[in-house]
Amino acid sequence: MQLEIIKQYMRVDYDDDDEIITLLYDAVLDELNDLIPDFNREKPTSRQKILILTSVKELYDKREKRTDKPEQLRAAVSSMLLKEMYK
Repeated sequence: MQLEIIKQYMRVDYDDDDEIITLLYDAVLDELNDLIPDFNREKPTSRQKILILTSVKELYDKREKRTDKPEQLRAAVSSMLLKEMYK
């Protein structure tokens, strides 16, 4: 997925955080690769693309928050992830 598409989804119109966004994107791909059987990093499904975009945005938006407990993904994202994991 192109960085420009990710930034468009995130509504980021500057280049200052490109390296951070790319790092988050790579981490999300690694996570999905571990969780989803037969995940194809080069050709994700439409639902997987939404998972990627949503996950990267969530990590980016909450990158400065500190907490003792990991936050849960929103219900829709969790539902999509479970469907991908068990299909």
